[in-house]
Amino acid sequence: MSAISREQLMVSASKVRELAAAKSQETEQLRQLPEPVLEAMIDGKLFSIVAPKRHNGLELDIDVLLDAAREVGRGCGSTAWVLSLLGTHNWMGGLFPAETQQELFGDKGYLLAPATFAPSGTMRACEGGFRVSGQWKFGSGVMHSGWVMVSALEEDDKANMVGMRCIALPVADVTIKDTWHTSGMRGTGSNDIVIDDAFVPARRTIPFFDLLEGTTEGGKLSANPVYRLPLIPYLAFTAAAPALGMGRGAVDAFSAYLKERVFISGDAQKDKPAAQMRLAEANNEVSAAEALVEKGVHDMLAKVKSGTPFTIDDRVRYRSEACYAATLVKRAIDRLCEAAGARAQFQNHPLQRFQRDINTLRGHVVFDLDTTMELQGRVLIGMPPNQPLV
Repeated sequence: MSAISREQLMVSASKVRELAAAKSQETEQLRQLPEPVLEAMIDGKLFSIVAPKRHNGLELDIDVLLDAAREVGRGCGSTAWVLSLLGTHNWMGGLFPAETQQELFGDKGYLLAPATFAPSGTMRACEGGFRVSGQWKFGSGVMHSGWVMVSALEEDDKANMVGMRCIALPVADVTIKDTWHTSGMRGTGSNDIVIDDAFVPARRTIPFFDLLEGTTEGGKLSANPVYRLPLIPYLAFTAAAPALGMGRGAVDAFSAYLKERVFISGDAQKDKPAAQMRLAEANNEVSAAEALVEKGVHDMLAKVKSGTPFTIDDRVRYRSEACYAATLVKRAIDRLCEAAGARAQFQNHPLQRFQRDINTLRGHVVFDLDTTMELQGRVLIGMPPNQPLV
């Protein structure tokens, strides 16, 4: 794939933002992205941003993908979520063995595949690979995908757990169960993935611990150190990017609304100091969230490029920064919606959609504020983590 600049990609992201905003109600009704929105992201090379160059991807840094997702999120949180997650899974595709990478990418320059990491299924060794069964929730973007990635517990013949692996299957080998009926993030199409005794060749598996630590054999095929990033911090920042876009979109929407709203008394809301203060505070909360994520991402990239090992403190801090950024965005959106009145609750108003979407997004495990702050608090005082995924 010929070189494409960050600026060109951001122009494409801006066009997708406009289209996604215009089709936001259709997106919710469909409970998946409308084809023109998906096609615009493909045509704009947005899914190719972190895909390997050897498969015609752009192989840029994660911050470029997150900037694109933030821009798209200003128009539609669901669209940004699909872009951010499926975009990131192109990086994951580059962690599989060489033969599997060719299967996943071909010469398209991108891959469309959900990835779910909770081990909601089991796998047993057989000749040439494994037999896999189970049901996995939250397959974001699965309605548009050609592949799926899931994690499963590896059992021996006596049902003893002997490991855990991430596996890749063609979507034709799975059943998609229509379960994604939600209040927010409706357009992500995050339905369940059901696998019934499917065969998976060994080459389409990665030991989960290697994926977690950034030590996969597939990642070592590339000279680019980004393929040796640890999984959880990468995913935490990936999930935070749509939230940042939604926060900025809510500030934009409230600013426009404030200029037009007139109370029954005849007073313009824009002249009310309380409304001005709410807008300013929400804007600063979103700006703080953006700065927190930008700082964490740049620090993470600097470490991996310099070959500096990631400490437990680093990993916990990155996860905490992503989590707290999403919390700040929720507070900002709630603050604006409190001041917007009943008119902002109609389905055609972006503020109510941003509020529903941020509430649903923060249900993701990486945004559990209590658990994440407890984890970081323990590490800050020298105690070991009380969670296995760091």
